[in-house]
Amino acid sequence: MNIETVFSLRGIKTRDFTGFFGASGTALCTLFFAASLIASPASAANTPVADETPEASDTTGTEEIDDPLEGLNRVLFFIHDGLYTMILRPVSVAYTTFIPNPVRKGVDNFMSNVATPVTLSNDILQGEWQRAGITTKRFIINSTIGLGGLIDVAATQDLPKHTEDFGQTLAVHGVGAGPYIFVPILGPSTPRHLVGRAVDLLADPWTYILYNQKQLVQLTPRAIVAAQARGEGDNALNSVKDTSGDYYSSLKNLYAQSRRNAINNGQIDSDDLVDIPGFDTQ
Repeated sequence: MNIETVFSLRGIKTRDFTGFFGASGTALCTLFFAASLIASPASAANTPVADETPEASDTTGTEEIDDPLEGLNRVLFFIHDGLYTMILRPVSVAYTTFIPNPVRKGVDNFMSNVATPVTLSNDILQGEWQRAGITTKRFIINSTIGLGGLIDVAATQDLPKHTEDFGQTLAVHGVGAGPYIFVPILGPSTPRHLVGRAVDLLADPWTYILYNQKQLVQLTPRAIVAAQARGEGDNALNSVKDTSGDYYSSLKNLYAQSRRNAINNGQIDSDDLVDIPGFDTQ
């Protein structure tokens, strides 16, 4: 069963829950928003492509995620959640409320198009040649007919968008995730995912396009993407928070399942999912 179906039964919109939180101050809001998507230009779950499911899987999706630092992680999570609620949530909600949807959609399409080298390089490193071809075709079509990526013309040509990151590439080649770590600003993560974020910066065009600009300018593109993702995911996040008995554990499990979903290109068995407090697939 596709994970999108399973999550819909749970009332959850499939997405990467990484970095839903942030910190304080106007300039810091920009920094924290951006940091949460450093290696994830798009936050939607990968769209599966026929016969291209990798054999490797993320073990954190089939068993209780290893959390040896749970005490510390919970403290950091509590601080992070408070800052998100007080500062970053109003910013992200304001963005999605006052910026017209067509404008936001165009910006999202443009940012995804610019981030193509991140996905393409990891498609290739994973040996996903069919998906690499789709990524290349999408970039050519959207960069030309799509007016520089503002319009996702490729999606109408049976070329669905997907994303890949180096953390997924490491998983496909057998590198273990390591223990769960809740990193302030970045949110849920693992050592493998953190390394992937850092490496993906090398493939991110914004790293070079804005290299000589002031730090605030360098962070603006990712801040815009993050603000939109957080605003659109606000209802799902609130649903988890309001209905789960243990918010920390729920998001930890959602993070693990989201990463495994991404690594397996959307194809996992519902029986492999760990239980999420407050949700039922029946």
